[in-house]
Amino acid sequence: MIVKKLTDKGVLRLLEFAVLMLLAVMCIPVALASVQSGVIGFTIPVLAALILSMVAKLFFAKTFRRKIACFVIDSVLLILLTVVAGVRNRSGEATSYTYIVYMLVLSEFYLSGPTLRDNLIMFLVNFVAYSVTYFVIAVLNGFIDSVFRASSQYFMETIVFVLHFIMFNFSMTVYRKNRTIEGNIKELETSRNELLRAYDKLEEVTLIEERNRIAKEIHDTAGHSLTTVIMQTEAAKLALDKDTEKARRCIAAANIQAKNCLEELRAGVHLLSGRRENVTFREYLENILAETQDGTGITVRSKIDDVFLTAEAERFVANSLREGISNGVRHGGSTAFFFELKDRGNFIDFLLSDNGSGADMAAFKEGFGLSGMRAKAEKLGCMVRFSSEEGEGFEIEMSLPADLKAEAGGKEGQA
Repeated sequence: MIVKKLTDKGVLRLLEFAVLMLLAVMCIPVALASVQSGVIGFTIPVLAALILSMVAKLFFAKTFRRKIACFVIDSVLLILLTVVAGVRNRSGEATSYTYIVYMLVLSEFYLSGPTLRDNLIMFLVNFVAYSVTYFVIAVLNGFIDSVFRASSQYFMETIVFVLHFIMFNFSMTVYRKNRTIEGNIKELETSRNELLRAYDKLEEVTLIEERNRIAKEIHDTAGHSLTTVIMQTEAAKLALDKDTEKARRCIAAANIQAKNCLEELRAGVHLLSGRRENVTFREYLENILAETQDGTGITVRSKIDDVFLTAEAERFVANSLREGISNGVRHGGSTAFFFELKDRGNFIDFLLSDNGSGADMAAFKEGFGLSGMRAKAEKLGCMVRFSSEEGEGFEIEMSLPADLKAEAGGKEGQA
């Protein structure tokens, strides 16, 4: 817990306390040096003012904006300290450590400065002020004739100033960047967790909606199919003694409708349980056609391409095929069908035609099955057309858009 606090704002606070303690310690050699120069009476008040200014910034002016006035006062006090404690002997040897006091005060500014640009401006202002003051004192003390000694001392302090600025600000920049990165990582983690929770909730809602949709579809299609089976068997029972051929057709239609109903229920159960039959869509359609022919005397020819559609589109095509065959047998007395599913690249053609009695399209009214087929086709963006002539059978044509395709072998492409 302590380590965690120290890695936050507590680190800067701790460093500010450390700078204050170092400044208080450095006041001792600066004061001692000023004793030798006889300016102790000026040096002590300036040092005390610097310490009080740093205490005020540390405990009272906690924001950078409030500290600006204190930093201006610090710069003035540093210049005064350089003047009053800058007495040097004729050889140019320094008798004070004012440049170290400069660095400590600048360190506190670097800790508070919001940007590197602010720190650079503060560094340049104080460094220029220090340089000017240094050379003015050198002239006044009369050791300007020892140019080499004075310049060596100045350049040594200049190197210390520059290195201090570079190292300190590099460290602060790395620290602040790390804090920013850590903050961004936390935000990303929070956003990720929120997205995962939202995704789980959406997945749950989608699953419930899909199950409700499938349950409604089973209710509608299976209910319709069972109703049709009952009606066909009742019709067959009534026609059994009077019209054997009609009774036979009714029983065949009921047989097909019952198989369709069973297949729809099986498919719905598979979808609700999350299982899929391990067959291709082409094989799935061929199985529907095979079941239609078994025991009914109906002939079906087909041409089916290997196409891969979304699960919803596959259910639509399969249900349309069953509905078309059932309608052909029930209403048109059809005994033969031709089915074609052709992949033409930009769209997929669905064609189902029969040899039934046909209908007059001028007076034709779509029943429950065909109207439901048209509504579903329009919802999926498909074009659908029903065509017929009396005595010429019935034909269902549809064009499915390419965006209903799925990747080969993908889950969406399995029946």
